[in-house]
Amino acid sequence: MSVLIKFRHSGVFHTGDSLSIDIARISELRVTRQRNTCELLAITPENHQPDKPYSIATRDREYQLQEIMTDLRLLKKEKRDITYEITDTGVQRVIRV
Repeated sequence: MSVLIKFRHSGVFHTGDSLSIDIARISELRVTRQRNTCELLAITPENHQPDKPYSIATRDREYQLQEIMTDLRLLKKEKRDITYEITDTGVQRVIRV
């Protein structure tokens, strides 16, 4: 059983691409504050650029990212196959069969 986090991968060569990573592979979640937005970063061992972790969510307010982090902590204990999709406007849980 696994929980996959699906998010929009940003960058020059990845415009609009979706990426999925297993929640068990995330070693740390970190919130960074920028001028007008906040980002939720996922640090994983397989990231090919360790100094640039995956940005899995960007929101205007930090409390919105804290809610996503709480969901992800609860999903680490989940026993079913679930895809947790993070979009620009919200999140969605999809149970895979």
